[in-house]
Amino acid sequence: MKLKQRLAICYPRRTPFAQIGKALGRHPAHHLGLMVAKDILEKSKIPKDKIDTVVVGEGFPFAPNSARVISNLLELRNEIPAVTVNQNCVSAMESVAEAARRIIIGEAEVVLALGEESQTSMPFVVRNARLHKKTGTVDKLKKALPDDLPEGVEVRDTLEDGLGDGETSYGMQVTAEIVAQNYSLKRETQDKVAYESFKRSLEAAEGGLYDPYIIPVTDEEGETLKVDEAVLLRKGLVENPTRMERAMLLFDNPGMKFDQFKEKYKGDLKNTIGPTVSIFNASPRSDGAAGVIVTTEEKAKELGLEVAGYLTGWNMRGVHPNVMGLGQAEASLALLDDMGLKMDDVDVVEIHEAFSATAVGALEEIKNRTGYDWEKKFDEKKINRYGGSIAIGHPFGATGIRLIANAIMDMKNDDSVNRVLCTACAHGGIAGALMIERA
Repeated sequence: MKLKQRLAICYPRRTPFAQIGKALGRHPAHHLGLMVAKDILEKSKIPKDKIDTVVVGEGFPFAPNSARVISNLLELRNEIPAVTVNQNCVSAMESVAEAARRIIIGEAEVVLALGEESQTSMPFVVRNARLHKKTGTVDKLKKALPDDLPEGVEVRDTLEDGLGDGETSYGMQVTAEIVAQNYSLKRETQDKVAYESFKRSLEAAEGGLYDPYIIPVTDEEGETLKVDEAVLLRKGLVENPTRMERAMLLFDNPGMKFDQFKEKYKGDLKNTIGPTVSIFNASPRSDGAAGVIVTTEEKAKELGLEVAGYLTGWNMRGVHPNVMGLGQAEASLALLDDMGLKMDDVDVVEIHEAFSATAVGALEEIKNRTGYDWEKKFDEKKINRYGGSIAIGHPFGATGIRLIANAIMDMKNDDSVNRVLCTACAHGGIAGALMIERA
């Protein structure tokens, strides 16, 4: 939808994004969200009683309504509403959109919108244990583990299960290969996008460009993480790009018939190509959180809040879950249609790189339908100019607001950038797009 009045985005802040089980591993998701919330309140100097709603996006929430837990820990007013929204990898986008909706209909004026995820905290579970007397309680289950579980009772990894619902779609890595096969996306193209993600992120981090947006976090050993952990870990790859082509493929099976991945999207299917998705052209498993204040222009001025940018529209769209990355094309083009704009009216695109294949596939679909020369724009750094999720990391529920922060960076560091399109896909085929404009 196109907003009749633009809404102020204030104080985009986030933790560094860390590798699963590493620098932020000891923090559950709502504690990461709390870090960001406290930082935003401190930076903005906004009185706590002026916050009238908290919305949290979390892909796999385990706290009982993380938004309410954070609101209580912040000691905000007891009477204000707090809601946690779950839309997989676009959960943070949905938290911002939900904040906007509540402001538009008059339910709120100043909303703290957060996105968070701790993949480290996602538990291993025992499925179907309560169906059997032998494993119906924790004590009984402990006695049965590990070798005496009844038939049908199984230990599961909620992270692995979360990457594919097991009912209507393949795992996310398979959906990336499906898109690559359907659009004949060469591995070389995907690796180029991934390598540039690493290179641009590292250059931006070493140049201090991320400093205004990242909250340093100190671990139990006294080590402080000031930039995204995966960016630092891949410095050697930036220095030696030949490592890209040597990366392990996720589907490097000589006997695999890629025809099985064909999922007709639009038009005729193209020729099958070899395996393309690798560990280096896929986003890493990550922990992290991000947040903003969303309010009206008038209220921001009244409260003396520094406006970083304006939200002028958003759109959420779905596609078949097995081609989930293409949702970014659908949401983006629908948003542009809502706003009466064309791709050439957008100065920079910030697109989520769940995989190179999903980002490039969506850009190819946009190119097919609009003529948008994404390769040229990418080389000109008009797409993901400071890197993307492949390098930065992808804590599911936080990435949407990270994209907004990158959009603010784009405008702050380049006076010619006035309008940035942010878009992300999510497992299940849902995708989102937001338009952020210069303050």
